[in-house]
Amino acid sequence: MKTARVFSIVFLLASATASAQQLSDAEKKEGFESLFNGKDFTGWRFNSGKGDNWEVKDKLLVLKGGSDHLASEKEYGDFTIRFEWRAKKKGYDSGFYIRSGMKVGANQIQLGQGGEGSLGVVQGAKAVPKMHKPPGEWNEWEVTCVGDKVTFAVNGEKAWEATGFKSTKGYFGIQAEGHHIDFRNIRIKEIKQ
Repeated sequence: MKTARVFSIVFLLASATASAQQLSDAEKKEGFESLFNGKDFTGWRFNSGKGDNWEVKDKLLVLKGGSDHLASEKEYGDFTIRFEWRAKKKGYDSGFYIRSGMKVGANQIQLGQGGEGSLGVVQGAKAVPKMHKPPGEWNEWEVTCVGDKVTFAVNGEKAWEATGFKSTKGYFGIQAEGHHIDFRNIRIKEIKQ
């Protein structure tokens, strides 16, 4: 009986981990696609080409520290992107770039503690640190860009809507600022107009 119970627990844990990068049926119907397969860096590149500060471990995209940013291989115009992240300890710092240049470094939504959510290039974007969970817990972000409008949601709640975003197309990027942060469930829906 104990063996069956242990097997059931192991199976449930393995199933939860295995589905960590899978899309829900609703997201598939909406047109979302996964941007991270949970196995390797397919679809991504490193600013320096090395990426020594990144690894894929336990189906997570792990930023171990360092300063080499991660960037999408493909450019995107209008989109909705969703992903989850968690910091390992207080004082974390990073950022998520949207519609950035080839060498990602512009259009950063701040992921540094105390400034989470700020995007300095558009009117109406602001930091929303109180909407975020503490280190060790997962946060979910959703960013939608259509034309010059950017909408940002945190943990299922709309944080802000801003206008005046000038870039019309570019790359996604994750900033490396020397801190350990995990990412998972990166999925995107391109919006065709």
